[in-house]
Amino acid sequence: MEWIESLVLGLVQGLTEFLPVSSDGHLTITQMVFARLTGHGRPAAENLFFDVMLHLGTLTAILVHYRAVARTGLRGLLGANEVPPAYQRAAVIRVGTLMVVATLPLLPYAYFKRYLLSTFESPTAVGFGFLTTATVLLVTLRLRGGEKGPDQMTWLDALLIGIAQTFAPLPGVSRSGLTVATALGLGMSRAWSVGFSLLIAFPAILGATVMELKDFDQSTLTTDRVAQTIAATIVAGLIGYIAIIWLVKIVRAGRLWYFSVYLLVLAIAVLTTNALSKGSLDAPNAKASERATWLSPAGSGVGRAGEQRPRQSLGRGLSTRTRPGPLDLVLATPVTSTNANLVLGRTLAGDP
Repeated sequence: MEWIESLVLGLVQGLTEFLPVSSDGHLTITQMVFARLTGHGRPAAENLFFDVMLHLGTLTAILVHYRAVARTGLRGLLGANEVPPAYQRAAVIRVGTLMVVATLPLLPYAYFKRYLLSTFESPTAVGFGFLTTATVLLVTLRLRGGEKGPDQMTWLDALLIGIAQTFAPLPGVSRSGLTVATALGLGMSRAWSVGFSLLIAFPAILGATVMELKDFDQSTLTTDRVAQTIAATIVAGLIGYIAIIWLVKIVRAGRLWYFSVYLLVLAIAVLTTNALSKGSLDAPNAKASERATWLSPAGSGVGRAGEQRPRQSLGRGLSTRTRPGPLDLVLATPVTSTNANLVLGRTLAGDP
């Protein structure tokens, strides 16, 4: 089961990291399903290593997709004269500056990290996140884009796209959906809208990876777990590369709104299930400081300092007046702050 879970998570990560469907929401649901099937979670250190490696897989997908652009741009940056005008040193520095400006709004993320972690305990927040992304994608039906490219794009344009990207850490909200829609609304061409969105995904994913590495402890890893993680990383990289190609084609064809139909159905399913349970699927209103000390995997019953916690029942929070259905069981699965933190890293990175 662990091999299957690792490969499926790698598949989901690679597919949803760049497509505008919110990788955090899908990974949260997938992890809940496997936690319920296996009856236990994985140690936090193993999850952290797994998450970092998946990030490296999707980073590799971006590098491979832009390998020719990166190679030519580097030559232009070093002063080569035979490169096209778009890759001359001044042009490369300009694009790099725009990327930095778009990434700056993400810096305050660390300050709001604790609040964002708590939102992953609420199925309602995930449902409304899906609904928000679906609405944004529907708006792209009216956004034809413009003719702006790297040369016409201003620092203010980059800043506004970066501000849109700051909403990506919210559960169910798609980074790529928000950034591409914002770029189209600002008059960017379709090609540059998706191109810039993918370019700024690189520093975002890299930053999320570095944030997670500071808490990494390799002493708890096993040989099997390392092998599973390497396999999942390869899957995430390969599928991520295919997803990037799909995203480029979809945006250029003006069909980004197609994903809104899927997200709308998913949002309605999540919100309706929670409403029928009279909101009892949402996590209890525990203090953030208390939630932060629950670092054990879902239902493990052990806290940060080894203290025993009551095990969570399968139907925690479900209404006693209704019989739980499959979605009830998934949504009722406890989400610890540790697992939410791992998902947040992916979200900050790209939920495209």
